[in-house]
Amino acid sequence: MKPSLADAPTPAMADFLDLHDDPSVRRVLYLGAILLVAVPFLQAGSQLWPLQLSNIQWRFGAANALSSVLLLPYLGMSLLVLMSRALDSRALARTVGVISALFTLGLLGSLALFALDALQLKKIVNSAMMNTFNTTSVRVGLVTTLFLVAFALMALACFKTPRTSKAAPAKKGEKQAEEGLGLIVGR
Repeated sequence: MKPSLADAPTPAMADFLDLHDDPSVRRVLYLGAILLVAVPFLQAGSQLWPLQLSNIQWRFGAANALSSVLLLPYLGMSLLVLMSRALDSRALARTVGVISALFTLGLLGSLALFALDALQLKKIVNSAMMNTFNTTSVRVGLVTTLFLVAFALMALACFKTPRTSKAAPAKKGEKQAEEGLGLIVGR
């Protein structure tokens, strides 16, 4: 009697996410994560070039443009965090943690500078543009604050070692032995 597909064991999600033996998928995921982080900043940078750091209107617009591209870099960094956990790579987790901490510090500094620029710029904005100015200021402040917290939490998660990283393979082997899976001796 031939075994059917229904009799075949279905792989567990942990086996599906096992990236140790699949270097081509790891390369694709690394490249995807790097593109998610870098491309939005390159696009925003091309809009902001040439730099005019002494111009308060340019700084206000730059903060607006950069705050609107933070989601994709956050998703790229999150993908790297997941990969570090799936591969049990402390080096990758620490690298992502350091980059997240740098994002956090950069966002904290940019939020402080943006608040000072907004207060100074408010004095010269005409009354017809005041509503747009206020809406943009609140949106940039809220988005920057949310991503500041998100990147800070990511940095903390990267430096915290998961408790199950070393015990999971032993439990998996024990579970397979209990279920009768694995090495079959005689039939």
